[in-house]
Amino acid sequence: MASETKSSESPPQVSACFSPVLVSSVAYLGSIVFYLLAFYLREFPKVPFPAVGCLLASDGDFGEWTSAGYVLMALWCFHYMRRFVEVLFVHEYKRRMGYVECFGAQIYYWVFGFWVGLSLRPDMGYINTYLPLFIVGSLLFFVGEVGNGVSHLQLRSLRSNKNNHLLCQTKSQHVVPRGLMFELVSCPHYLFEIISWIGFSLATWALSVVVFLAASVLTLCIYSYQKHKAYRTEFDGAEGRELYPPNRKALIPFVF
Repeated sequence: MASETKSSESPPQVSACFSPVLVSSVAYLGSIVFYLLAFYLREFPKVPFPAVGCLLASDGDFGEWTSAGYVLMALWCFHYMRRFVEVLFVHEYKRRMGYVECFGAQIYYWVFGFWVGLSLRPDMGYINTYLPLFIVGSLLFFVGEVGNGVSHLQLRSLRSNKNNHLLCQTKSQHVVPRGLMFELVSCPHYLFEIISWIGFSLATWALSVVVFLAASVLTLCIYSYQKHKAYRTEFDGAEGRELYPPNRKALIPFVF
């Protein structure tokens, strides 16, 4: 939403004083840094299973692939480098962030980055045990990455092309997103991010990644519901406003 105009007599709002570009950039780069620290830090105390290691027992056909941790590290770093680039060149932020939101983001991404990096270390006992799941999970991860990036570019296009005849613009300058997965759900970028982490979970079978997936699903379900509700409230079909597509769901096509 657009920022509210403050009167000269209003007290300064110190609770929302951080640039979202700075906060998100530090969070995403920090996730990479903490992952790498956890992965390469030597003389680290031994952490017991299942906090580290692969949860899936070997079927005897695949054997032991200790190099999988390095491939998974590349996938993690790719995701957050892409997110960092999007923060700088794709996303548009309309509000500043408060202390809780700012420091909460750093803790969330840094702690999970460290735990995931630690849990996928070969010298900590991580051995990927099932090649078919690794391949399927990695492919699903890239499907999610492409879908997430394309959805973000679509949102960027909506903001930069407000006069497109396919869009309905309101006084708030908001438009109804259209095209591709936006025809089915209000937040396809959230859906594809979940797909990325489902793929990463299938490829890793690590407890840290499963917990991270659960936290991501919960968070993005809440965000998508709030965004979907806001769309339906604003585009209610009254006073000449467009009616938000009634069959469009918040996050999962035809379901939620």
